[in-house]
Amino acid sequence: MKTVLATFLFAVLLVTFSNQSYSQYQVGKNTGSLSVGFGGGGLTGTGAVPISAEFNFLNFEKNIQAGVFASYSSTSEDFYYGKWKYTYIIIAAQGNWHFMPGEKLDPFAGLSLGYDIGSVSSTYNSGYSYYNYSPTIGGLFFSAQAGLNYWFSDKWAVQVRVGYFPYASIGVTAGF
Repeated sequence: MKTVLATFLFAVLLVTFSNQSYSQYQVGKNTGSLSVGFGGGGLTGTGAVPISAEFNFLNFEKNIQAGVFASYSSTSEDFYYGKWKYTYIIIAAQGNWHFMPGEKLDPFAGLSLGYDIGSVSSTYNSGYSYYNYSPTIGGLFFSAQAGLNYWFSDKWAVQVRVGYFPYASIGVTAGF
């Protein structure tokens, strides 16, 4: 949690000390992002790197943009009695307010409403098969996110984002 707070505060400081010309965020400009992150879903172990994608295609005045967001992570753990595999997926509708869009820096904050799906599967070694569990969970969630796009050209940006799942991520954003 300290890392998420530190990342958000760093983004706010960058925005505070940047020049603003309001040229990168434009009403009617769609964006799509791919990112990798860490944290969320209670996943630990090897391979628990969330991969996320978003597409923002509804653009409104006053710097508000809406779209869809999805994230996937899977990991596994080996124990003396067998192996467990965990998978976590979210799909959400999101809305973001670009509150101080600048020529290079474009901070945003928003809300998401979506559905999360978690599952566990297990494979047991001989003699332990009576522990056969494969539970799943899922349900609606409501969350907040914040981030910063750093536009290094008219069409490409690096995005840093904090939120529900993953807790923090970095990726590339395309504007078109």
